[in-house]
Amino acid sequence: MAIISYLKALLPFASAKEQGDIGLLNHHEVFEQGYYKQQLPVWQRWLWVRPELHFLRLGWRGGLTPSSRFDSRWYTSRYVDVRRANVNPLVHFLRYGIYEGRMPSPEGHISDFPLFQEQAVWLHHQAWHGHAGVAIPKLQALAAQGQPAALWYLAGWYYGQSRYEEALTHLQTLAEGDAERYQQWIPQALLKCYVRLGKQDKLDALHDKQYFSGSGLDEAMLQLASVNLPLNQRLAPLNQWLAKRKLVPLLPVESRRGLGQLKTRRVRAKVRRRMPLVSVVVPAYNAENTINVALKSLLAQSWPNIEIIVVDDASTDGTVKRVEKRARLEPKLTLIQHEKNQGAYSARNTGVKAAKGAFITVHDSDDWSHPQKIERQVLALIQRASVMATQSFWVRVDEHLQPLGPWHLCTDWLEPNPASVMVRREVLDTLGLWDEVAVAADNEFVERLQKHYGADALFKVATDVPLAFSLVQAASLTQRKTTHVRSIHCGVRHLYHQAAAWWRKRQVVPVMSNDGLRRLFPTPLGNQPQPCLHFDIAVVADVSSRNPELLQLLNTLLRLRHEGYRVVVCPWSKPDDFNTRWLADDMWELCHEEGIAVAHGGIKLRCGEVRVQSLAPAFSWPDSVPQLTTREGVRDLIGKPLPAAQTDALMAYFAGGGRVVL
Repeated sequence: MAIISYLKALLPFASAKEQGDIGLLNHHEVFEQGYYKQQLPVWQRWLWVRPELHFLRLGWRGGLTPSSRFDSRWYTSRYVDVRRANVNPLVHFLRYGIYEGRMPSPEGHISDFPLFQEQAVWLHHQAWHGHAGVAIPKLQALAAQGQPAALWYLAGWYYGQSRYEEALTHLQTLAEGDAERYQQWIPQALLKCYVRLGKQDKLDALHDKQYFSGSGLDEAMLQLASVNLPLNQRLAPLNQWLAKRKLVPLLPVESRRGLGQLKTRRVRAKVRRRMPLVSVVVPAYNAENTINVALKSLLAQSWPNIEIIVVDDASTDGTVKRVEKRARLEPKLTLIQHEKNQGAYSARNTGVKAAKGAFITVHDSDDWSHPQKIERQVLALIQRASVMATQSFWVRVDEHLQPLGPWHLCTDWLEPNPASVMVRREVLDTLGLWDEVAVAADNEFVERLQKHYGADALFKVATDVPLAFSLVQAASLTQRKTTHVRSIHCGVRHLYHQAAAWWRKRQVVPVMSNDGLRRLFPTPLGNQPQPCLHFDIAVVADVSSRNPELLQLLNTLLRLRHEGYRVVVCPWSKPDDFNTRWLADDMWELCHEEGIAVAHGGIKLRCGEVRVQSLAPAFSWPDSVPQLTTREGVRDLIGKPLPAAQTDALMAYFAGGGRVVL
């Protein structure tokens, strides 16, 4: 039978579906026949008159790659739903994936597919990747023509910038038009905007229209957002959702505010022969208004064998007094104090070093956890020997318990809770602790774990229900402009993850060390606890592997360092090549070995002079750059002064830290 099937596959006649798929591949000029045939055994190459049919019928299943721009094996491995659907990965990417924000390969991007250029999806990526000044006016023009995709992407852009009225305006226009593709997402997006804007009458209208009737979590979030109802009514649909997953219901505490409005009945885990100790580390800094709620939820956990270690990071308010008062009555609770403020990840590491548990997890000082959260995560570790860590999900809420969801306008309420990762002690013994930076070390820790133990070493529990609530506060690092979560696309978080990935690639076992002697890899200035912000020379250039003059740039930087100059590089991406956001490996190597700093938008630097390489027209300059002040002006890479007009334009641009995007 296998031979017969193979012989049928050799037939050069395409079915109607195959003709459509071939037309799609040809339209995007993404199938390279010569490149593809080189992957086939020599004896097969002459059999296949139409190699594109081989790819559609057999090749993709064997992980063969249609071109240098798309990786079949990686795509099906990265996107589980595509693998389960058993569909051709390239066809899926071109029909659906590219519009859903999926990547064609580990290092590829939509900008590698020129036919998408100037389409709404292209402009959407261009905006988030640091060139909104170019992209947003074009998206606005498409939206003015009534294009649904442009309206949807603009709504997402404005929502992500906390400009909720503008997001709502575009959503309402989209809802009134012919936008079948987005109809399933519009009600939830409207709900999120109404909550952010406090439009309670609009929430009531969503109730009346029964958009979410029977839709589970969406219905529960709509009810929870209705602050004009008694709290027990607001919680009712969510409690039904919890009950289906055998989780105890939430009970209201009407006299409290914020997360203090939540409690549950007491619950105890089933007694087992093995009930290992779980250590919960709680970093706290100026948390006097929230720490009691967090500790109360931890002390109410159904898993009885826990210790709670609060590490106060030199708070200046009443945090210590509140913890000390509770610790006198709770033998499970221990307080450790830092003499000076060192940051949340340093506080975590201090707590872990004092922990005695077989399993170790962390908990933020402004979160509330469901009493069965730790139990669910512990049991997943006990029952699965190959799992090294577990993680649960949370919902972000405001002080009125109204659900906010993620910072961006995505299609869900739930997010993996970065402060819920629970690991076996041996993981920390093998890989070290958290990187002591300002932000984003949670993701680095998980990626380090999966690099060493494999992707399946992290098991996510209760993926469709919140086991914690996170209180959104304007002063948190996730909300500040420079370190905001949106910098994961372009900015400090994006650069930090690049550098960490570069380091992990070079390690057999990626072990984090915070001995204070030397960093294991460079970190962007905005992610350093005490960065140097004064330099002799700032070099502004395309530092990606796409730069044809990269070697000249590397040699110049090396020479400047050997001459004793303090140097900082300011990555300069291009609007039509999204991969220029990624620093070349050789650049990370040079920065690490020679002590060259990496800057980004949102920080202020003082330097003797600024040097630029291959200056592009002003319209293509990135939206955000470091705010530079310089004594000696702007020069080209080798140190020659630029024409006065160019110098003036650049000086004004750098002084403002980029451009204002309307």
